[in-house]
Amino acid sequence: MNFNTTPEQSIDPMTIARTAREAFQVLALAPTEQKNRALRAMADRLEQDREDLIAANAADLAAAREGGVAENLVKRLRFGDEKITGRIGSLRKIAALPDPVGQTLRAERRPNGLEVARVRVPLGVVLNVFEARPHVTVNAGAFCLKAGNAAILRGGSEARRCNALLGRFWRDALAEAGLPPGAVQVIAGSHETVHELLALDRWIDLVIPRGGKSLVEAVARQSRIPVVKHFEGVCHVYLDEQFELDEAIGVALDSKCLMPEVCNAMETLLVSEACREHLPAIVEAFRGEGVSVRGCPRTREAVAGVEAAGDDDWRTEYLDLVVSIRVVPGVDAAIDHVNRFGSHHTDVIVTGRLAAAEWFTERVDSGVVLVNASTMFCDGESLGMGAEIGISTDRLHARGPMGLEELTTYKFIIRGRGHIMGPPRTRKTRVGWFRTR
Repeated sequence: MNFNTTPEQSIDPMTIARTAREAFQVLALAPTEQKNRALRAMADRLEQDREDLIAANAADLAAAREGGVAENLVKRLRFGDEKITGRIGSLRKIAALPDPVGQTLRAERRPNGLEVARVRVPLGVVLNVFEARPHVTVNAGAFCLKAGNAAILRGGSEARRCNALLGRFWRDALAEAGLPPGAVQVIAGSHETVHELLALDRWIDLVIPRGGKSLVEAVARQSRIPVVKHFEGVCHVYLDEQFELDEAIGVALDSKCLMPEVCNAMETLLVSEACREHLPAIVEAFRGEGVSVRGCPRTREAVAGVEAAGDDDWRTEYLDLVVSIRVVPGVDAAIDHVNRFGSHHTDVIVTGRLAAAEWFTERVDSGVVLVNASTMFCDGESLGMGAEIGISTDRLHARGPMGLEELTTYKFIIRGRGHIMGPPRTRKTRVGWFRTR
């Protein structure tokens, strides 16, 4: 794993972690409006200093290309006018969302008279380690802040200039709201710095890595802190026995071509044998969008010039304009393929059969399963979260797109009236002893 050392910057990991923990103690009790004020102030900074941010990003992009970074990864690094506008909107949406901290999840009076409540509380200190994606510096800071968590954000050196500026914006926004600057720390630092942070389980409560599979695996292997993992996005669209061809092609093209570099882009198209006759039109549509097509033997029989796909293709996250196509006997075979080769991220069935849709959604073991809709809707903003801090392929502690609620845990608050479990240990001269048994 390459954490892209920046030797000119000396950082003490313990100082970072202690600062975050101290900030968390303040932030966990901060009123909702104070947190929202910081979010709105950050949105204002992005608006006011938009041109500086675009210039910093342009310098990062130029350096990445000079350094030989692959073009599909360069796309993830872009933080131009449109994306900045999107982050401004997300910050304001997150500010407008209900504050999860303090929400009562369940409350009841027990037969013994005890009042028991389960209440949402922040997780604590969250460390984010990510590559490229300067928008994560905005999203992750915003979600952690609103949910009452302190954030340590460590982006890759390919976004060094952009992240440094965003870090300054966060400090200014926090100061304007009267919150400690350690609530959102944007750091650089070497591989060794990150490795030391991953050992500070007394101070840091959760790690969220975002990047290539090698980065996520390395963080999970090295960390003494719980890690929410997002290994890969090997996502599928299955075209069932009955579908409207134009609708099916539209869903498949959007899933593959809208943003091929993102984790919820489709990588494999599965087509029912009953609809194999539509393969020439489907392949033509992909080729019209500049997509390179690879296929199983049945696909290659139906369409000339399709490159052969092997088992490695079914497991590959291309993150590019490449798609593999496989003909399957029917819905059960499609489900088997998805569960065997997929990454349990996002999978789709396109069908006009209600029974097939229900069968697929019940049996596909993925965080997000869609019916007659693009994989692109595995997206925090589309799902009412404002954005997302990441998409988990784990089962614990979160699954699928992670928003505010996924950045909280809970505690029990129990209220009694002198309840004791055992026999009274004082003289019975006072009124109202309550016993649980």
